Amino acid sequence: MRIVINDFAVEHYKYRNIFSNFGYEENELIFLDSYCKSREFIIEQLENKKLHIDLVITNEDSKKGDILEASQLAFFLKNLTSSYSKSNFRINSIPLILFSETETRENISIKGFDSIIKKNNVGEHSHFINQVEKQIKNWRKNLMDDLETLEINHKSLYHFHELPFYKNYYKNKISKNAENYFALKTKITSQEFITLPTPLIYDWLLLEKQDIENTILNFNRTYNTHINYDRKNNERTILHNFFNTNKMLLLRDAYVDFEYEKNLYDLSKKNSEECDYILKTEFPEFLKTTFFEVKKEDVTFYVKKNTKRPQISSNFLSYLEQVYRYKEYSENKENELELAEKLGYSTINYDHVLLAGRKEEKLEMKEKFNKDINRMYNGIEVITYEELENININYYDKFNRLSTETK
Repeated sequence: MRIVINDFAVEHYKYRNIFSNFGYEENELIFLDSYCKSREFIIEQLENKKLHIDLVITNEDSKKGDILEASQLAFFLKNLTSSYSKSNFRINSIPLILFSETETRENISIKGFDSIIKKNNVGEHSHFINQVEKQIKNWRKNLMDDLETLEINHKSLYHFHELPFYKNYYKNKISKNAENYFALKTKITSQEFITLPTPLIYDWLLLEKQDIENTILNFNRTYNTHINYDRKNNERTILHNFFNTNKMLLLRDAYVDFEYEKNLYDLSKKNSEECDYILKTEFPEFLKTTFFEVKKEDVTFYVKKNTKRPQISSNFLSYLEQVYRYKEYSENKENELELAEKLGYSTINYDHVLLAGRKEEKLEMKEKFNKDINRMYNGIEVITYEELENININYYDKFNRLSTETK
């Protein structure tokens, strides 16, 4: 899921809180703060790079010198017939929501908003999220209608141009009339797609609810009931193998791919770093690339917990130091070229996560845990196995809410 939000910078934290309460992750939200930046984003990221987003939300400012220019953004977006998302869809089909103090269309000088929602300062945002998800579902349903009009089953799009259906029927009836189908008979698909359909590789079309549910259940069983660790059976053979086989658990809607155990040479220290996973985004300028280190679920965070001065366990301390080295490595400008080569893109937008331990102990030591991490390892996030499972449950719930039941 990728939602673009055009609003004043001081409002961005509110959106993070709102969406977080409904199971969305921060890496699903792209923040901009002016019409100019939004227009540039649409041209560079969508029209030129052909990347995918699901929705645009904009505020407006009635004051003179409004930099958000909601009406101008609507006019620009809804008049772009060029394609985005690997050239599959037309840009002007992207749902656009006005989220501001304005409540009726009569107050908007230029039409073009799919929904207009009045901001709620009381703290109840279920209506807003319902409208967001309604617009995304409507877009998806319209896409399925397009495919029906084009007489295409999305599951048959792999090697579509080699099929007899394409050679004997589609090519002559539809491809040759792509301009007409684009202008008069479809709402979402681009003229390029209509001319020569390509595979639609999107989670909501590829995954089944049961697949996600089974993966989460298997993850729970893996970290709760796997065989005892020993020399042959360790975090790499048990946990890494599971994540490598079930990439969804790490990627979800927040990332597009990962690099596994990529060797990174630190020029300043003359040594190598090798994080278990580096989770990648298609929007590195706007979203986080995450160093993600996996340790065992039986890691003990603290020893001497019943004394006046509980101490961080030696193992946990060692793991924190390891992830902090990744942080230092990624923040060192001397390593930018090395990272860009290994990741396939340049960025300075990183975060650093350690997966270890159990939620019960983290909650038990919550106050000291947070103080110690913030004081000694600021910028490192520690998540437990139960917390990672819960993140995936939120993904599953959101997947179900947005389902169009078209598979």
